Amino acid sequence: MNENEINLEGKICPFPVMHIVREVDMMKSGETLKFFVDDPLAIKSVPEELEEIPGISVNIIASGRSWEIIVTKA
Repeated sequence: MNENEINLEGKICPFPVMHIVREVDMMKSGETLKFFVDDPLAIKSVPEELEEIPGISVNIIASGRSWEIIVTKA
């Protein structure tokens, strides 16, 4: 993993959501972060939480039994 990737596998909600929101709040324009989660609730909750933050785009990619949540700040 590189510095723009954060592994949250094994963590259950609400921890992944809180961690992602905190990281996104610190993002700079043009930055992209990739989060790895395996709690199905996170892929529902993260987009709902981030829709309140302007200029954020969220993509979710299934990867076996986990997901990649890719967040970009415009």
